[in-house]
Amino acid sequence: MAGLVLSAAPALALDCTALGGATVAKSVISLPTSGAAVTSAVLTEDPRNGRYCKLLGAIKPVDPAAADILFQLNLPSRWNRKALHMGGVGYDGRLVTGEDGRFADPGKPLALAQGYATFGSDGGHQAASAADAGGFPNNEESLRNFFGDQLKKTHDAALFLMRRYYGRGPRRTYFQGNSGGGRESFVVMQRWPRDYDGVIAIHPAYNFSALQLSGTLLGQALYKPGAWVSPPVADMVAKAVLEACDGLDGLKDGIVGNVKACRGSFDVQRLRCAGKGDPDAVCLSETQIATYKTFDAAMPFRVTLSGLDHFAGWPVLEGADLNGAANSFGTDPVPANPPSLKNSFPYRMGDGLIRNMVVKDPASNSLAFDQTRYAAQLAELSKGLDTNSADLTAFQKRGGKFLLMHGTVDMAIPPGNSVEYYERLKARMGEARVRSFTRFYMAPGFGHTYGAFLVGWDSLGTLDSWVTRGVVPGPQIATDTNPATAGRTRPLCEYPAYPRYNGSGDIHRAESFVCAAP
Repeated sequence: MAGLVLSAAPALALDCTALGGATVAKSVISLPTSGAAVTSAVLTEDPRNGRYCKLLGAIKPVDPAAADILFQLNLPSRWNRKALHMGGVGYDGRLVTGEDGRFADPGKPLALAQGYATFGSDGGHQAASAADAGGFPNNEESLRNFFGDQLKKTHDAALFLMRRYYGRGPRRTYFQGNSGGGRESFVVMQRWPRDYDGVIAIHPAYNFSALQLSGTLLGQALYKPGAWVSPPVADMVAKAVLEACDGLDGLKDGIVGNVKACRGSFDVQRLRCAGKGDPDAVCLSETQIATYKTFDAAMPFRVTLSGLDHFAGWPVLEGADLNGAANSFGTDPVPANPPSLKNSFPYRMGDGLIRNMVVKDPASNSLAFDQTRYAAQLAELSKGLDTNSADLTAFQKRGGKFLLMHGTVDMAIPPGNSVEYYERLKARMGEARVRSFTRFYMAPGFGHTYGAFLVGWDSLGTLDSWVTRGVVPGPQIATDTNPATAGRTRPLCEYPAYPRYNGSGDIHRAESFVCAAP
């Protein structure tokens, strides 16, 4: 906290314990609820965040069978008159505390320590997946909360409590989310554009149902006879890609920076086994080559999900580690029903949605799922869940700013998914208009929460400078937070540029790289 300067307005109330048991009338919350209550108010101090009033609360449903929306609001003693709403992950079900920072710059204080009032919720249920106890997909109000209603309800309750604590509301309110929380970033821009001055989305699952349908179809392809790829063979392919593509950005450092050039420099066909091939050999059979091509290409649908008839391909031939955290092909050639942790990650993720939110039969088998038979159910789910619209006019006209970022080796949500959205956004609104309020960055070597370069980035500072001072963002500086390489920096370039080593200088410093056109 030493040296941190806050341009904070003087507090007007700052009686934390007095908020214990405080209620929020249902009339304050613009969507139907039974009101809200603060269940705990504790004046807290810790080295990372300084001194703040930590409020825990619950927003009561209209339907008594639905779960409460549990939320946490942190009110710093030195407030900068700004608020940050933080999104969840996956299917939600876990309380977002607002006390940490996701992919934040390690050299800067966390948002709460900077003076932001921070808040988040559990999404309106206490189940970490669609299959967990609680059955939230089977309750209409809980399901609508997961779709997005809980965001507005939490926002309204949090701002009411801020006004009660400080005597006034925030001058600026921002939203930040990654993955499932990135979908929520899209929700607030599209449904409540006037509530937020700026939004950050990192590897967003904006088309959640399309993502999971793609995972199911990939599972169906992967678990055909002879199609599965063992970990040693997947390692062999990853090393061959790296050997062919690592130096295309001017530096061999274990990161494929120039992805577009890699597409023309590596051909998976050259790894074909001689003769009939052996699935356990360190080479690829024809069937396994077909598996790579299926993952690599866009997945066509026989249904349309909120305007989309396909899902983007995955970076299996662009430098991704398929045996890492994402466990893309799995370690067991036999698919369990339901999938086990040894099975393919995209298949496991897709199975949860298909089994519990589309078929709605826990005993069903997603490897036998027929998308045509369930076309109506898929379309209805997508209508509520997905945020595919490329029309952000209302958000742009109110002056909102939008930062989007994705990593090139993300095997939980492929980077091409964000590329496709950005291209559709430009086609819908025009490139000049899009650039007046949006910046899209791609991070080589960055996965979902893993990768050769684990990005730390002052996205909030960049967004706030754009909103409050009109500082238009250019290339950013990303700091690696991997323990073995912590502290090295690279440019975070605007898509489609990539960081190219200039041939001299410290390879661990961003100044030795330029953002180059592919």
